[in-house]
Amino acid sequence: MMEIIVTDERDERFQEFCDSFGCKIDEPQVVLLLMNFGKAIGCTSFKVYDADSAEITTLFLNSYDNREKIAYKLIRQLEKIAMDYEFKSVVVSFDSREDILIEIFEKLDYQFADDFLMKKEFKSLI
Repeated sequence: MMEIIVTDERDERFQEFCDSFGCKIDEPQVVLLLMNFGKAIGCTSFKVYDADSAEITTLFLNSYDNREKIAYKLIRQLEKIAMDYEFKSVVVSFDSREDILIEIFEKLDYQFADDFLMKKEFKSLI
């Protein structure tokens, strides 16, 4: 049974999961952990980018099954939380245009704002 847990960068499950990908996060983050039978199988996190934007800082998936579906689920949930925090957009940056995650973000309506930064503006509900 899969569930998404909202936590922060101090969560030991998140730290262990990030360590397994060779990543260390120590600045304040909002973290979403995707748990399956008590084991972390995916995570994503964001931090403040600027006054209007949150920046996705991690997206790690341990599962090759339903990889895209899991990524979409995590990112969509993260976007909802970012909206709750009244951010107007979410950004994500890449080291290279060859990154395999770019395709996932393109399908979720993110567009390149510059060479390595993708952005999604939230539509106003007003």
